[in-house]
Amino acid sequence: MGTRSSVGRHPRRRAHRRLGVALLGVSAAAAFLGAGTAAADPVDDVANALTAQLPNSSADIGGLQDLLPNIPGLGSLLRPNGAPGTTRCTSVIQIGDSTSVGVDDASRVPAATDTLSAQYKRVGATTVDLDADGGRSIVEKLNGKPNADDAVAAHLARGERGCWVIAMGVNDAANIAVGSSVDADARIDRIMSQLQGQPVLWPTVTTANPGNPAYNAAAMNSFNNALRRASVRYANLAVYDWAAVAQPSMFVDGIHYTAAGSAERNRRFADALATAFPPGTGATPTLKWVAG
Repeated sequence: MGTRSSVGRHPRRRAHRRLGVALLGVSAAAAFLGAGTAAADPVDDVANALTAQLPNSSADIGGLQDLLPNIPGLGSLLRPNGAPGTTRCTSVIQIGDSTSVGVDDASRVPAATDTLSAQYKRVGATTVDLDADGGRSIVEKLNGKPNADDAVAAHLARGERGCWVIAMGVNDAANIAVGSSVDADARIDRIMSQLQGQPVLWPTVTTANPGNPAYNAAAMNSFNNALRRASVRYANLAVYDWAAVAQPSMFVDGIHYTAAGSAERNRRFADALATAFPPGTGATPTLKWVAG
């Protein structure tokens, strides 16, 4: 009888309870909104979605856009990799073999937006330098042309710095398979020892039943296992598991890619770079092993 009713005395407390219940759906909303465009901030998207679901009487809780960013951990939940779909890498240098030759040529991919430069710029790069040559490996030299070790050294000698995508290993795996005395670990070390303190993304290698038996799946897998070991040795190295997603239909001859295959590879390399090295500073990747 002496108890006073709290109805109408704490509207903000009740509203915050309603908000707390609503926030239980944030994870689900984040998963749903994750497919949105990179230009939208997921926190704003979730705030708008929740506002639409709250009753009109909850208007007194204030703007959700102001409230949500103050909830501990919510920003990390909604933006686990910083700005969605972008990278800290403004300058990208890709070192490659014949599988990278022509991938920045609009006449050799389905559309100009599929080129390597266009894809890296899509995720935030401003300059892209592709250095690729047929038959290239890290150690061996074909017809006296620079190997990948030489290519990296030449870029560094010119003062070039940035994020590196080392699209190498297919020919190395084959050379090891036919008897090279330089194993995969040593080959990877030759590149990584030059790139200390700079972000490096190294995609795994794969083939699809090629005519040359030296390029067999076991040889590729062995090189990929060496990449996994290297990701432990080098703090600045992230490995992208391209081999996990590449399909036989993407290949012309089991080694080289179709135009559509090159376009898909370009797109996935760019996305992997953004995943491993999202907005921020430093050379340490957010993920050491980026799934396909």
